[in-house]
Formats: sequence, structure tokens, C-alpha cells
Amino acid sequence: MIVMLLYCIISYVVVKRKVYDAIKLEGNVYECDKIATPFVLGVIKPRVYIPYHMDKDSRKYVITHEKAHIKRGDHITKIVGFILLTVYWFNPFIWIAYGLLCKDIELSCDEKVMKNIGEDKKKQYSKVLLEYSVSKKVINACPLAFGQVAVKQRIKNVLNYKKPAFWIVILSVIVC
Repeated sequence: MIVMLLYCIISYVVVKRKVYDAIKLEGNVYECDKIATPFVLGVIKPRVYIPYHMDKDSRKYVITHEKAHIKRGDHITKIVGFILLTVYWFNPFIWIAYGLLCKDIELSCDEKVMKNIGEDKKKQYSKVLLEYSVSKKVINACPLAFGQVAVKQRIKNVLNYKKPAFWIVILSVIVC
């Protein structure tokens, strides 16, 4: 548990140092030249950090995606999930559950973006996902970044996304 908590604290401090001199663009969106991929950082006042020199269209998609995370409280959900992972580090099912949690959070935000931007922008959004995906050279138990989780599956879902019919939504709510 101590090792995992230290890992989390050290990772946070390293990222916080990288974005220390980020420039405010608008609201809670900041631009930084020391990062390669966008992410949300913070608990009480979460901020969206995006790489410097991101083109206008990519910026729009990324900010929409990251603000969806903030609106849904994903930055808090991930922390709670990581705390559970830290406490029950010895249970392989918790590791699987945490991985699935991170993946579902990203897929859900991608769907939210697709609802907002429309069907004709799927390829552009997929291109942004691919462009800002992060290589998995280092094991990262607490993914922060925009393109860090299941990029291949996310792109497939975006390209195959269809808005669910109203009756399917109603039926799903009744079943739940």
C-alpha cells in the first residue's frame, strides 16, 4: 500500500511540476509546452491541460472530452478507484475492475463528445485520439491522459457510434 501511495504522490508531484508554468486560455483550460497529451488535474478545482500548439479543431474536441470528465466527476471517481486499488492491491479482480473503470470512463466521454459534435466529425475526432495517444512504455496505474486508455477500442467505438434509439433508452431504464 505504501509503495502504491508513494507512486501516486510522486506521479502527481512530477505532473504538477510540469504544468507549473502553464498559460491560462479560458476558464479552467490551460496550455503547456511540457506535456504531450491533454488531461484533467485537480480535485476541488480541476483544470484541463492541453499541449501547446494544438490546432483549433483538435483543441475543441479535446476540451469537450475533458470537460465531460469534469462534469461527470471522473477525476474523483478515479481517485476513489485508485484508493480501493491501493487498499486491496493483492486482489487481481480489483486490478481488473480498475482497468475496466478507466476504460469505461473514457468510452463514456467519447460517446458524450460524439453526441455533441455529430456524426460527420467521427473521423476527425478519431484522428485526434490517435494523434494524442500515449505509448505504453511505462506501467501507469493512475492514467491521467486523454489518449492513454484503450485507444484502439475507443477509435473503433467512435467510428461505429450510432445514437441509440429513444425506445432502447427507455427499455434500458426500465430494465435497470
